[in-house]
Amino acid sequence: MTAKILFVAAACLVSMTSALAADNNPDKAKMTELLKSRLGNAAVAEVVETPAEGIYQTRFQTRTGTNFAYLTGDGRYVIVGDLIDLQAQVNLTELSRRGLAKQQLDSLSVDDLSVFPAVNETKTVINIFTDTSCPYCQKLHSEVPELQKAGIEVRYIPFPRGGARGPGYQALKQVWCAEDKAKSMDIAKGVATGELPAADCSQASFVDQGYVIGNQVGITGTPAIFTESGQKLDGYVPYQQLIPMLLSTAK
Repeated sequence: MTAKILFVAAACLVSMTSALAADNNPDKAKMTELLKSRLGNAAVAEVVETPAEGIYQTRFQTRTGTNFAYLTGDGRYVIVGDLIDLQAQVNLTELSRRGLAKQQLDSLSVDDLSVFPAVNETKTVINIFTDTSCPYCQKLHSEVPELQKAGIEVRYIPFPRGGARGPGYQALKQVWCAEDKAKSMDIAKGVATGELPAADCSQASFVDQGYVIGNQVGITGTPAIFTESGQKLDGYVPYQQLIPMLLSTAK
């Protein structure tokens, strides 16, 4: 583990041993009052119990994504960072991140995505946040046929780097305005020739939705790959490495 994670884990342990004992039936709404006031009354999720006695998990949203926080039972002390079970060697916060990402990605309609189905049997599905102007997104896309042949279905979600001012923003809208979003993705990423439609349809708004969702699940760059379990793989991974990685963790 990195020094940062060890530091956070140590901080959690110190806080657990020094915090006041939690009420057997804590008022979960009151537990977040001080945190909300500190954050300017930002939206804070309902607290849930953790395996660590007297420590409760919540989360809040900022412009950089979702942050997980840990409160003592009286709501006075908060730790922002990762909670590590040192005995089990499990990052409990990472499990929560994956669960949240899976929930948000599963809520998307497949019809709204640019989909490249697996050849023959579908062994697993991945969601990729992509930008047509991103060189490594283009490189990964050129290898999608290898993923399809290996039984991996690829689903693209638009994520324009830089938002509406990003270089790929308009092209992504054109892709999502096409009747065949897979073919238009091929054109936009240079593996096929053809014309893209105008970026003035109702479906173009999904590009903005994809950007919002990407920020919520912690996207900092593209491509960003999510497995079926919600695990995030940042950056380009060659298909020779990606395929065995994905199939080894497939359901």
